[in-house]
Amino acid sequence: MKRKFEIILIYITGLIQGLVLVTVPAASSILTDPDAFGFSDSAYGALFIPQVIMAVMGALLGPKLSRKRGLKAVYQLGLLFNICATALIGASGWFPENYNIAYLCVLLGTTAVGAGFGTTLPMINVYAGRFFPDNSASALTGLHTLLGTGTALAPLLVAVLVIQSGWSLLPNSALIVLVIILSGTFFLPLKGEKTGGDQNHVQGEAGFLIPAGVWLFIIIVFLYGYCETIFANWAIIFLNKERSISPVQASYALAAFWAMVTVGRLLVSLLTIWISARLVYRILPVMIGAAMWAVSQAGSDITGILLFGFAGLACSAFFPLSFSFAQKRFASIAETVSGSLMASYMMGYGFASYGIGKVVESGGIPLGNMYRFSTLIVFGIIILGFMLTRVNGRDIEYLNRT
Repeated sequence: MKRKFEIILIYITGLIQGLVLVTVPAASSILTDPDAFGFSDSAYGALFIPQVIMAVMGALLGPKLSRKRGLKAVYQLGLLFNICATALIGASGWFPENYNIAYLCVLLGTTAVGAGFGTTLPMINVYAGRFFPDNSASALTGLHTLLGTGTALAPLLVAVLVIQSGWSLLPNSALIVLVIILSGTFFLPLKGEKTGGDQNHVQGEAGFLIPAGVWLFIIIVFLYGYCETIFANWAIIFLNKERSISPVQASYALAAFWAMVTVGRLLVSLLTIWISARLVYRILPVMIGAAMWAVSQAGSDITGILLFGFAGLACSAFFPLSFSFAQKRFASIAETVSGSLMASYMMGYGFASYGIGKVVESGGIPLGNMYRFSTLIVFGIIILGFMLTRVNGRDIEYLNRT
């Protein structure tokens, strides 16, 4: 019975973590509105720099700490960071007319979001994989489906709450749920027993600090992180400022993106019953490239919603499949692999968040052009995807069994 409650707790954490992660991007039109908070594009992009730094640090240090203190301790630490994040972001709503204080609250909040995301997600990935060792791909896809559900809810809730009672009700509500989850961890063992992965998967691999095979996953996840973030963090600003679509309709487009991420993960969970997961892993990047080009052509609220929805479908299962493939192949160092991939994802996230903001504001390059230029990055994902699922070599032996 306790194990059932542990599974529920871990998966609910995935849902709330997704909501917390997207709270600030979902409110981007409010934060950059001259009549509201008035943050510039570069100031908005800079909010994510400490988030990325803390997420990378949390993702890299979390596995080391978990080996000393256990998965549960790091998981609880991540929840504490998320609690601080939601409290700080919610507090910014008290100072809409005081730029400096409001910006400081959001900046400290995104910093805590990074620390929480970087420490929490790798741990719950490991928990999910160990709860269902014989079906880890589906277990992780299910967890990331709930993560995607949380990210889809955030822009919808912001759009509704702006009209009703202020968008800061969203982080304040998440704060309450996080406190309940943290309280629950003190009543459950949450040991996350190892299932005894194949040690041979890491023996004989070359690398600097981690096996060489992991580096390919790290690179592909970095590139994917960039692609997902240019869709997610800049959707509302692109549609509102460059396509003159209302903030509410632009919020629906972002919600469509995250909703289709969730739907896509569910579809992939079903599809991989009949077709190879490696085939899905090869097809999704091609779809991402097509979505990147198509989104740049969005000219109305309907096309914006449809095209960002397609982008979400394209991104959907690529991230959890990367985790599943890497963690199972390198099962004896699952925590390290999970943390490394999370750190890589967040670096791609930061590159797209801050870098694009600077390019758009300083270089005068429209976001629509940035989407088109980004199709070049997708080619790297396509090539690496084929390398990681090559027809010959022992890694494909694992992928064929997934």
